[in-house]
Amino acid sequence: MMVTGEIREFEPGMFSLMLEPCSAFVLPHILDEQIPFVFLMNHRPNRYLQWYETNVQLRKDGESFSVEARTMTLDLQMPTKRFLELLSEFADSGLRLMQFERKLPDTLEPQYLKDGSKYKILRQNGLYLDFYLPHAREYASVITPHREVLERIKNNPIIASENLP
Repeated sequence: MMVTGEIREFEPGMFSLMLEPCSAFVLPHILDEQIPFVFLMNHRPNRYLQWYETNVQLRKDGESFSVEARTMTLDLQMPTKRFLELLSEFADSGLRLMQFERKLPDTLEPQYLKDGSKYKILRQNGLYLDFYLPHAREYASVITPHREVLERIKNNPIIASENLP
């Protein structure tokens, strides 16, 4: 049974909180704008498995070409404030988002870290929080090494309501 609204320590120094079904619009009530960077892992511009016309750079310094693409995934890193400005672009999709106190190194790919050392390595690299929403209007989780962050989130009147954004 899924328990929402309860803070639990799932490994030493790491805490989690399950949220009621929500969308990306809950993030202004979760993210701390003083924490400078957001990392989105495996973002898919099209949430459906289908071909679609788009412009894509086929190499880093190349020009963009109009192509049909499918299952394009992107790791995105940007300032927290910029992410919040672009929030409506992520409104109807799921998200795996991490907030960091410094930029993620080029060679660190969190999706490939093993469970036993994952959060230790992420903490060493400035992890502030980890937010996972599988699909819009689904239960979400927030993980952080800072219990007080979850207390702040849990006590936010918007988060405490039964109808999250």
